[in-house]
Amino acid sequence: MALNISTFTKDITPKAGVLLAGYGPEVVSKGIHDPLLIKGMALDDGENRMLLLSFDLIGLDRDFVTAIRKECGKATQIPAENVILTCTHTHSGPHTRRLANLNLTGQRLKEFEQYKVFLIKSSADAVMNCFSATHEVDVFHYSTQCNENINRRFIGPDNHCTYIPTNKHLIPLANNITDPELGIIYFIDSKTKEPLTTLVNYAAHPLTCQSEGLSSHVISADYPGVLRQEVEKQLGGNCIFISGACGDLHPKGFESGFSRTEEMGKTIAQKIINCYSDATWNAEKYLMTSTNLSIKSKNVELTFRKKGCIEERLPLYKEKDFAEAELQILSIGDIALVGVPGELLCGPGLEIKLHSPFSKTFILYNSTAYLSYLPPGNCFQQGGYEAETCHFVPTSTFELISKTIETLNKLKNS
Repeated sequence: MALNISTFTKDITPKAGVLLAGYGPEVVSKGIHDPLLIKGMALDDGENRMLLLSFDLIGLDRDFVTAIRKECGKATQIPAENVILTCTHTHSGPHTRRLANLNLTGQRLKEFEQYKVFLIKSSADAVMNCFSATHEVDVFHYSTQCNENINRRFIGPDNHCTYIPTNKHLIPLANNITDPELGIIYFIDSKTKEPLTTLVNYAAHPLTCQSEGLSSHVISADYPGVLRQEVEKQLGGNCIFISGACGDLHPKGFESGFSRTEEMGKTIAQKIINCYSDATWNAEKYLMTSTNLSIKSKNVELTFRKKGCIEERLPLYKEKDFAEAELQILSIGDIALVGVPGELLCGPGLEIKLHSPFSKTFILYNSTAYLSYLPPGNCFQQGGYEAETCHFVPTSTFELISKTIETLNKLKNS
């Protein structure tokens, strides 16, 4: 059956003066550089209807995710489990996670609760009637290399990690693995042959504009905002950005201010625009012959470690020994989008891609909950920020990877 889609955009920019979520608990926004958005799409293959929403936010707690799914499901009359979310992880947006060091009281607590209500309503409003205005599409996939990221963990000969953000003299020596894949799905109107939506997946923290001074005190979507704007201006349609497994991946030229934001966004956008003609001119390679939709969730029990984490337990899990970590996988034909519950590091993300039975697999960062960093086991030997702030025992990410690959195979063979 043919795939029909519609696309939507919703402004979710808070007023200046709210606390920013990226660096420390008390960074007050002093202005708005560019808007924060929900970008998303409705998908209908004739048998199944799905919603995909990408938020310009740092992450969402599990109850937040559940509430948004529920309200979006009600607004569109589809099951809540057919709604999948992800966050770009901009550090220049409002707090949408409960952290142990975030002591919200008085007016700040009121702001947090008001924004939560606003965001849930905005999500439902964004998807309202979206299945009544769908268009049949041809779907083209494309992947290319994009070397705009670096791994922020420098690993020395003794297998010891030095954290590059606080040792920037090591940037030229950055030696840890990265994921250079720029994944693209073009959804093209079958009648007009014009792009309706371009879905983009890339792994790099949106951390270009966060330099000292004013640029770290203004609201911004960072480089994904520039990327989307440029693609929409030159290709048309809507552009949806999805962060990949970038728990330890920074942009090249990170924390450099808005000139770098513009440069990186436009550089990646130009690759997407350049690849469009190759994809559409070579339909025998890139046109997807099957666009059937499926979605599957799997809960994985992750054990909190009793000692070793330098941060207090996340408030939602303070008295718990385990967390029910949800994996949610949406497949479009032979492409899988894997929603993970926090900040998955690059290595585990690559493991999922390498063992996936799908032709292409893309990670949806901070999708089903916020459970902080999800590093591979050897990170705990190497040390460094991601291991020190991980709340789970060292085998947890391996459990998550294994269950992801198992679920991908079940979905592929169902």
